[in-house]
Amino acid sequence: MDEANLTAAWLSFAATAVGLGGLISQASAINDQLDPYHATRTQEYLGIWFQRQARFPWWKIAKPPPLGPVLAARMSDGFCGVNLLHITRIPLTPPGKVGWSILLAMFNHETPALQPGGTGTENRDGDIAEKGRASQASTASSNGADDSSYSANWAGLERTSLKRHQEHACITISRTTLITMLVVTNGRSVFQYSDATGFRAGYASYCGQWYITWPIGQEAIVKFAAHDSIGSTEVLPRSFPVRVDRCGQIVSGVVCSPTSDFAVGFCGRKPAGTYRLEHAVKGFQGAHSGRHLYNMMGGKAFQVDFMTARRVVAEPQGQAQTQAQTQTGAADSANESEPSESTDLTLHLPSKDDKTALTVHLQVPAHEESILQHALDTLPWTNLSWSAHRGLRDILLAYAKPITDLHRTQLASILQTTVAQNAAALRARGWDPAFVRENMGPMAASAVLSGGGNSGDSVRVVADLAALHVGAGVGWDDVARLDEVRFWRGFDRRALREVRLDAQGVVALTKVVVLEWSQEFDYQLYHHLPISMYFG
Repeated sequence: MDEANLTAAWLSFAATAVGLGGLISQASAINDQLDPYHATRTQEYLGIWFQRQARFPWWKIAKPPPLGPVLAARMSDGFCGVNLLHITRIPLTPPGKVGWSILLAMFNHETPALQPGGTGTENRDGDIAEKGRASQASTASSNGADDSSYSANWAGLERTSLKRHQEHACITISRTTLITMLVVTNGRSVFQYSDATGFRAGYASYCGQWYITWPIGQEAIVKFAAHDSIGSTEVLPRSFPVRVDRCGQIVSGVVCSPTSDFAVGFCGRKPAGTYRLEHAVKGFQGAHSGRHLYNMMGGKAFQVDFMTARRVVAEPQGQAQTQAQTQTGAADSANESEPSESTDLTLHLPSKDDKTALTVHLQVPAHEESILQHALDTLPWTNLSWSAHRGLRDILLAYAKPITDLHRTQLASILQTTVAQNAAALRARGWDPAFVRENMGPMAASAVLSGGGNSGDSVRVVADLAALHVGAGVGWDDVARLDEVRFWRGFDRRALREVRLDAQGVVALTKVVVLEWSQEFDYQLYHHLPISMYFG
């Protein structure tokens, strides 16, 4: 009898346990379906960040939101505290589907080691294998483990709970962070609409596509998607360096010397008319141009000089005659001692209303011309085209174009010769051997001779060949010395003549070519954006 009771008790306990287990399983399944983040907790969505989620106790019913990184970027602080980024267009860690995870898989705070134990450039088979691994990195691995040998993966970033917005799991970023990320990836406006339904904008960049949506009465959201046209056919080095502070300066219209306190900001585009360029010492704080953006990005506008354009107004004929009759001889003598406007250099620039017509005539006195020469000599070096302040780009290109045109054929020849004589060095820098043999030289020459365009690849080809020609290595400390040269300050703009290009000349003209291939950026974009927004 005791055995029968004991057996019945154990059977009852087992049935109860099985029933409770079934209820708990059903409750967990129901809870998963009711979880607002259910579709966004997966490895397919979060990529490598799936492995960085906090462990969830099985006995708890309500799940906390998943975790994501805290992203902050601006000119003075860099991207998450890192100023020198090594960017890849093919994600080197499992990127997932959410935009912030894809971006972090492209941004690296150290040079990514694509092929541990070697450069991956010793032979053609090695190159193909390297590209295959890079393209496979765009999909999640079977175990999702971090692979620090391929990329710096930002595992040390501060984390915060993700926010649910529509079907996206988002982090919150500031508009300063968004603009910084846009210019670092060489963003340019594709479309922009502001109407009764809200604000929408699309930006193409070297790394992917950006989309900004801010419906009326709702939160603004930013999305990012990598290019779908880049894969195993990539022939360029997998990564390239970009400096966050220099990108912020150029988009704000400021050029700073790395060796002195020289810093000058440029005015924006003007309506059609005649203007006179004036140098205002420490005057950038009073500018309407990129001063707001420069301050937002952590700059100190009160430390920067300003190149302003003051409109020249012609006097009516009758008023001029009346004044001539009443002027004294002393006043006439004073007017005669002033320099004539005919001695000033005149630049012809696109207008604010029509950038295809050169209807802005800018008179440049001798002192202001020396400032332009100094600014051209201290343009920062870059491996990618700029998202540039249009006023800075217009004025510097208008001044430099005649001299650059005289030397285009010589510069193109130098770059082609560099390819022919340094094939092994280019392969060691990560360039595809077949591309080096067959295409690189003509591509560089075409980019220089064309006088402008829209191709980040062409800029990377020209910049790397110029750096190799002047003996700059792959380390950034070696390349950064190209930030300042002395070429334009010794050139007479009025006596146009071709000279034999030395290393200083090659670097100076390459910077101008890069500026020609750079993209205009609306530095007043912040007017259309809220202080903070979702990044999903």
